[in-house]
Amino acid sequence: MPGSEAASRRYLALTAACLALLATAIAGRVIWFDAYWVFRQDPPWLRETGGNSRLLDRQTRRAKVLQALTRPYDLALIGSSTVYHGLDPDDVTAVPAPRVFNTGISALIATELPVIAAVVAARAPARATLGLDYYMFSRPSVPVHLDEALATPSGRVAALMGSVLGRYALEDSRLAAVAGGDDPGAWTRAGFRRNPPLPPALTRENDATRRRTTVPFRPETLAGLDLALDRLSGVALTVYLSPVSDAQRRVLADLGLTDDFDRWRAAVMRLCAARGRPVRDLTDLGNPYPFDPAAGSTAAWLDNLHYTPVIGRQVLERLGLRQAPR
Repeated sequence: MPGSEAASRRYLALTAACLALLATAIAGRVIWFDAYWVFRQDPPWLRETGGNSRLLDRQTRRAKVLQALTRPYDLALIGSSTVYHGLDPDDVTAVPAPRVFNTGISALIATELPVIAAVVAARAPARATLGLDYYMFSRPSVPVHLDEALATPSGRVAALMGSVLGRYALEDSRLAAVAGGDDPGAWTRAGFRRNPPLPPALTRENDATRRRTTVPFRPETLAGLDLALDRLSGVALTVYLSPVSDAQRRVLADLGLTDDFDRWRAAVMRLCAARGRPVRDLTDLGNPYPFDPAAGSTAAWLDNLHYTPVIGRQVLERLGLRQAPR
């Protein structure tokens, strides 16, 4: 009947309008608070916390992917937490007018390299660096993997939509979800994490963790690097092996894994050479800076694995991204 059809259309239109209003309100709240630092330069949580964010610490994978999909940058620094602790984009001085973003992701493993490579390649930066470490190619798994759908345009669009209208996006858009980070230090908008020195109790604990979790090299993980290099074929890419502390070399020696470490270095170099991507071996760059896990952080090392910008600036110099001091 004409009357009932008109009423149905009005009902559907009203329902659609209410849903649109609700979606707009949710999106407005999420974008205003910007818990993952995707949309705004100066979100409200930043003023309250100074950049210390429990959410960014615990959800580094989600945050870094969303940031890498939305930031404007000409140079991407790709790698694990060694990259976001050690390479400060502000230290890049040898590239004219650089826009640099540090895409380092905590505990990134080799099987995830193709995903972050696809995310970076989608932004088409002029240049990128790829910092590799032994643990990418030995650690068997991580609790939460990067979603392989992010390697596709539809997957990236879905991730961006979810960052505005997803359940987690709304739940995380409150100060209680962000403030009160357990780790000292703070994030910068360029993806770098500034950290104060760690006390001996923490560096001893980190050393003990390395002794429990360091395992043999897994050659099958090289397939992840190979695919990542393919996906970054359109980018001027520099690959390097990250500096290794003497403390971590002792861990490898004590566990009988020094030969595995050497096999890993040789295998990565062969693969990259076959791809036309020579590797800068910077594993010895930290040798002048001894580290004792029983004594806490030094100027050059936060702990066994993570170098500070003292060494990071030398990494950037070797990569041609920073002018060497006269």
